[in-house]
Formats: sequence, C-alpha cells, structure tokens
Amino acid sequence: MRKLLRLDMNVGFARAVLDGKVEGQVWMSESVGDGAIHAVHPYGMSLVWGDRVDEAFDELIGRLRLGRYRSRHEWLQIDPRWTALPWEERLTRPEMPGQVRPTVGTRINFAFDSDRFRASHEGAIASGDWSIVRADASDFARPGSVVPAEFWRDASQFLEHGGGWRAEKNGTRGALAFTSFQFEDELELGIETAPEARGQGLATAVASRMIKDLLDHGLTPVWACRADNLASHRLAEKLGFHPVRRLPYYGLAVPDHSA
Repeated sequence: MRKLLRLDMNVGFARAVLDGKVEGQVWMSESVGDGAIHAVHPYGMSLVWGDRVDEAFDELIGRLRLGRYRSRHEWLQIDPRWTALPWEERLTRPEMPGQVRPTVGTRINFAFDSDRFRASHEGAIASGDWSIVRADASDFARPGSVVPAEFWRDASQFLEHGGGWRAEKNGTRGALAFTSFQFEDELELGIETAPEARGQGLATAVASRMIKDLLDHGLTPVWACRADNLASHRLAEKLGFHPVRRLPYYGLAVPDHSA
C-alpha cells in the first residue's frame, strides 16, 4: 500500500480494491512479486504499478492481452514511472485471435481551490422548482452509468462513506453528486444527471452543495475525468478544480475467446 500511495496520481479506485472496500481483483507478478501489481476495480478502472514493472513487462502484456479476468470494458492506467514503455505498441498488435484494438486516451487529475470555489459557486442553487436534499439509501440503486452501486457494496456502505446530495422535484430525481471513493480526509466525487433533466444547472447545484458540506467538515473534494469528457472537465473547473496532471490510459475490450 505504501508504494501505491507514493504515486503522483489519483489512486482512489486502486486503493478501494486493496482495502477490500469493493470486490475487485489484485494480480501480482510471478517473476518480480510486488514489484509489479495490477488492480482492477469492478467499475472497470485498473492500474499497473510497482518498482519493477519494466522487468515484468512481457508478463503484464500477456495478462492484459489475453484478458481472461475481464468481464467488462477496462480503463487501464499505468504507474507514471513506466508510461514510456511501449504499452500501446504491444497492446495493439493484432495477431491474437479475437483481439480488439484498444482505445488510447488521457485521464485528467484535478486539484481543488477552495478560495475559487467559495468566491464563485458556494451559493449555487438549482433552477426552477428543484430542491437540493441529502441522498438516502434509495439513491444507491439509482439508474445510470456513474452511480453509487458501481462504487459501493450496498446502501449502508455508500451512506457511511460520504453519501451525497440530489436534486428532486415532484418526486422526480434530476441529478446526484456522491462519494465514489473516500480515504482519510479526501473524497472523490461522482456526478450523474438524468437525461431529461440536463441543461438546468442541476449537476452544478448538487456538486456545489456537496462540496460546501465537505468543506464544512474539513474534508477535501477530489475530481478526475477522461479528457474527452468535456462536460465533466467544464463542470470541474466551474466548481474550483484545476487540472494538475494528464495521464495516458488504454481502453481494453472484453476479448472474444471463441475466435
């Protein structure tokens, strides 16, 4: 765990797996032991790190290309010390039957500026008749792609580790800001807005209310997103976050082992 925490990147999802907060997967190299580790979060995010990743590179490539452990699309990130290794070249070789070429992108880690937030968005409110209320157990099973059920075992764990805030109107739930990971005094935020409720400022309103609550309790909000998620990037900067590092990732599909 100490080696993981030394990385200059957002490692919340990998830490959740190592801490046993979620049912993820942890693989350790047969050749160099904890010199090369691969952790996979059930949401699909994964991380390779360690002091000897270069020595275990062929072993890692074999595991990643075969992908027998993979039941959903995987977003692979690499320990920044080893991003110069030829990951893309080796992962995209097409000779393996059933191999799908991975996508290649960038993930952005943000830092939070509390003064900037307080100066511009601390008092943000929703438009129309929307109310901002604290999330409860019923929000755990909310439908969507970025939702609490993807990051916590059950509703009790979700609420115990930060919960969230939602926008509601006449029984309709428009947007939810929630904790996707929590460690010590840091909480990473997730946001989900119902398609029919977009364009009304609800994501800004629920995130602002949640961030204010975190600051009132001496906690620090954390944000990360893919570079091509322009809506998330814009919202982050609107809320007082600013980009601090850009890291490559590889989108790995579930392999077709019948090919």
